[in-house]
Formats: sequence, C-alpha cells, structure tokens
Amino acid sequence: MDWLTATKSFCLLVKHGSFTEAGNVAEVSASAMSKRIDWLEKQLGLTLFVRTTRQVNLTEVGTEFLPRAHSLLNQFDSMITETQQSALHPSGLLKVAATLAVGSSILMPHIEAFLKLYPAVKIQLDVLPFGVGPGLDHDLVLCRKAEDFNSTAHRGVKLISYKMGLFASPGYLASHKKITKISDLNEHKMILSNFYRKVGQLEMDSGEVCPLTHYNFVSDNMEALLYAVVNGMGLLFSAPMYIKNELAQGKVVRILPEVQTAEMRLWAFYPNTEFMPVKTRLFLDYLKERL
Repeated sequence: MDWLTATKSFCLLVKHGSFTEAGNVAEVSASAMSKRIDWLEKQLGLTLFVRTTRQVNLTEVGTEFLPRAHSLLNQFDSMITETQQSALHPSGLLKVAATLAVGSSILMPHIEAFLKLYPAVKIQLDVLPFGVGPGLDHDLVLCRKAEDFNSTAHRGVKLISYKMGLFASPGYLASHKKITKISDLNEHKMILSNFYRKVGQLEMDSGEVCPLTHYNFVSDNMEALLYAVVNGMGLLFSAPMYIKNELAQGKVVRILPEVQTAEMRLWAFYPNTEFMPVKTRLFLDYLKERL
C-alpha cells in the first residue's frame, strides 16, 4: 500500500459513501477498499470514518483531512500534467559525448532530426577519446562497453551490435601482395587508432587473433584514418557503418569478406540518478528507436 492509492481510495469512499461503490470505481473489491482505508487510518493514527452496516460517515478528523487529501491529489495531477507538457516541449542543454567516428557517422543525422522536433533543446556534442569510459560530466555518453566496466555511478543500455571488417583501396591492392588469409597481413601495413595500437591485436569471430604490430599510421581522427585508407597508405579494420560512403563510391573495398571481428556493442551510458531529465530520456528513446 502507498499514500497516494490510499488517499485516492479515501476520497472515493467519501464521494460514494459505500465500500462496494467506491471499489467498483477503483476496480477493486469492497474488501480491498476497506483494507486501504484501514491502512490509511493506521498510518495516520486516526479514525477517519464511522462505519455502520448501512452507512459510512466521516468523523470530525476525517472531515478535516478531506480538503488536504484533495489538495494532495490535485498536486499530483498537476505534477503529471506539467511533466507531460515538458515532455512535449523539452528545453535546455543536453551534453553528449561520443568518439569522433560515432559522433560523425551515427549521431549527427539523428541530432539534426531530433533538434527539428524539439527546437528548444540545445545539444553539445563533445569528442570522447577512443577507449575512454564514460564520466559524469555528460548527460549521455555513447561508447563501446568494456568487459571490465562496472560503475555504480552509471546506468546503460545497448544501442547496437556490430563487427569490424578489413578494408583497403583498389589502388593499394593492385600494388601490393595478394591477401587470402589473416596471416598474410604480416606482409602489409595497418592503419590504426591509438587504442588498437596499444592493444596490439584484434579477436576475430572465429576465435583467431589478428596481430596489429605492423602499422605505418596512427590517429584518433576518423577523417585522417579514412584519408589514409582511401589514398592507399595501408589496411584498415572498421565497422562498415563508418566507411559506407567510401564503399558506395568505390574508394575502398572489403578484403576477405568472411573475416570479421568478434561482436562489439555500442552502449549509451547516463548518470545513475533517481530521475532522468526529460530531454535525455527523449533523445535516448529517439536513438533506440532509430538504431
């Protein structure tokens, strides 16, 4: 039992003067309605009704409690209405952090569409270094979930799963040794982010491990990585969603289509607080629906 349910039941009983009729309105039995009133009287330490076999009448303290009960219910109804209105017209600054690749390739089209729906909202999109976990400086952080990540300060929800493939430019493939298996990569140079340079390897979905020790260019700038692979500087492991434009234009092609990394997951993390701001909830739901 809770105060709100019991108070609503109290007001219904006053209005209808019968446990049966009040229970019918509340869609509970007369016995359940009686138990709600008993709970309320016990919590208050007061007798609110005089019960007879035919009537239910307010006591003096019950009469005094009635306007306060109505006031409580009116405040609750106002809170619900105001919250619904704010959901229709959210405003304020929403601070989001994501890696450069996620921000430019995944988020920006959705941010643009979201701001058209909610023009009173402002979004600040900050760059999250690849491999860095979520902090508490942002309302929403989009990043891969590390296996060892366990923070009581955050909640999170999975947005998408993906796997990375291997890509190169047609010009690179025409001027370098043929690649038929993963071990052939030892004869080629890789293009890497700082995170994968430090990790030094990638786990494939087959269970095989691909070393990343041979490389000639390292950057956390997605545009620079794309420039490097398009211009034949080396091979690049990437999620297809990050390189779809270059693929469509024929500037890069996929090598060994059967080779892909183990599944990776993009999560949205947010502070573990009792209430999530309306604008954060709306944007998160918007992303979940469209991704």
